[in-house]
Amino acid sequence: MSKPVILCIASEHETRQHFQAHLEGDYGDDYHLAAVGDYDSALTQLKRLRAGGSEIIALLCEYEEPTAAIALKTLDQQFPAVVKILLLTLEANLQANPWLISHHSTRYLYHPWQPQDLRLTLKATIEHYHQRQMIQQQQQMLNALQLQNAQLLNTLQESKQTILKSQAQLLEQDKMAVLGQMVAGITHEINNPVSFIAGSLKYGREYLDDIISVLRLYQEHYPEPHTTIAEKIQDVDFNYLLEDFANLFDAMQEGTDLLRQISTSARVFSRSDREQKIEYDVHKIINSALMLLKHRLKANMSRPAIEVVRQYAELPMVRCYPGQLSQVFLNILANAIDAFEDHNQDRSYDELELHPNQITIISEYDQEQDYLRIVIRDNAGGIEDAIHERIFDKLFTTKTVGKGTGLGLPICQQIIESQHRGRMRSLNCWHEGMQFTIELPLEGKFLG
Repeated sequence: MSKPVILCIASEHETRQHFQAHLEGDYGDDYHLAAVGDYDSALTQLKRLRAGGSEIIALLCEYEEPTAAIALKTLDQQFPAVVKILLLTLEANLQANPWLISHHSTRYLYHPWQPQDLRLTLKATIEHYHQRQMIQQQQQMLNALQLQNAQLLNTLQESKQTILKSQAQLLEQDKMAVLGQMVAGITHEINNPVSFIAGSLKYGREYLDDIISVLRLYQEHYPEPHTTIAEKIQDVDFNYLLEDFANLFDAMQEGTDLLRQISTSARVFSRSDREQKIEYDVHKIINSALMLLKHRLKANMSRPAIEVVRQYAELPMVRCYPGQLSQVFLNILANAIDAFEDHNQDRSYDELELHPNQITIISEYDQEQDYLRIVIRDNAGGIEDAIHERIFDKLFTTKTVGKGTGLGLPICQQIIESQHRGRMRSLNCWHEGMQFTIELPLEGKFLG
């Protein structure tokens, strides 16, 4: 089968050489890289490649007005699904061709473009291509199943639902990325006023202490105030007012500290860090997930607060994607809280006070093997062995429609094992609880 094609259209020989040189190492083995000097040659070659069965992934197009716009429109009519990456100069006027701006399959690189920018843009384009292929394959499966006779109707319906779930899963991943960007923006906007309030509270407390000291001096040196002042002091309960005013400042300080913690946790959760791993403290990632779930851990009318026991060892920093790990820990912890809701249905409040819901988090560092181990354990009763055997199967869930949250355990396992070269396992103790173990290597070793 022919390799998928990535074609560069540029009049400058140097641009075509740069295209070949910068992409050959990363993509030369898996993709056919070609370059031509004009749009007519490109159209001829693309038609020939398509006739030979080659899949066209992307066109890198030099954009020079006005001829490029006309040629691009012709190319788009012939190859509408192929992503066009336009190499623009700063003087390029896209407003003259508004269809280029709104077109779903057009992306841009401004001159002078950097090799890293080209690689990142092309990487996103290839991911788009593979996602499109997956959806097309799923649609083909659906069409084939629809041709089966009435005896296979049940199988057909189940397969259709599987495909719809797969498409919904891809959509949910995109929604998570958009949510991350939105949360990052909100936390950025929160930080400025919170920092201003926190700074003002510091000086406000100092001013209050000074005012109170002056008032106390008045009370000491003028113990018999004017009748009007004495009546006002009694009406407002002056001594209580001074004492409670200080408490009010303490409460506001506590509130701003909590807002800062929530903001920090949300920033970790929403990190746009898919391109490069960074050194990060795993304990901070776990604590940020717990902070985001704090409202669910609190006591309510049906149960006492869920206890969280942290047994943290001293850990080195680990190269990771903090945002992705935060989503993994958030999902495991949220699943444990959901399990408590089911497990507590036949237990009284008094019984839960004697035997409280508890989540235990243990961290360890294996110095000899050079990896971190994170254990998250609950006492929510566990699940049946038959269900436990399937929890990492794609699309498997025990939750009812409308109740599913988070990424799902199969995607969590993929993040740990594919993105971080680690290992994720589960242990089920029926009538006791569940335990998840996550192991992360420090030096890029593969644990899976």
